[in-house]
Amino acid sequence: MFIPDLVTLAEGHPPSPYPFPLPLSKDDRWGMGLLPQGLSLRPVGWLGNSLPTTGPVPDEVVDRLLHAYQANALFIDGTHGWHDCELCPGPEAWYPGGQIGPIITWRGREYRLRGYGHHLICSGTDVFMAPALILHYILDHGYGPPRDFVEAVLNGTFLTPDDLPWAELPPSAETPSA
Repeated sequence: MFIPDLVTLAEGHPPSPYPFPLPLSKDDRWGMGLLPQGLSLRPVGWLGNSLPTTGPVPDEVVDRLLHAYQANALFIDGTHGWHDCELCPGPEAWYPGGQIGPIITWRGREYRLRGYGHHLICSGTDVFMAPALILHYILDHGYGPPRDFVEAVLNGTFLTPDDLPWAELPPSAETPSA
């Protein structure tokens, strides 16, 4: 899926790459996380099948993204929809050892990433939205995210569903657990 880096999505856009809200589970209830008023949603890293920019990324940015990933500071929709890397050459790159998801190597350790979910990082009035696979894009493909995003990762706050205003879905619209 391609979304240009740093485009500002319309006010009221759900905190997801899709133009519709994703169902989220909270305390065994289904609802929608919403962005607070006055914040702009700015996607980064929705590359599609081409690399818009390459270049070095500070180690601390990778450290912070990996820490957030491991701490589950991700928004994961109720369907756990799967995305693979459109830059990888084929299924053999995506299913190493028969398991799903790329393996990244950082600081001498291997980590398997899943192909769903995204980070939300708040910096000032901007909320940067990056796919969970951004670590794979940076480490394995040399993607160089925009400077504004790098600064947000270094100095901003990783949001979790608990940080967002919550709108509970009516019982008739509840999503079954995946």
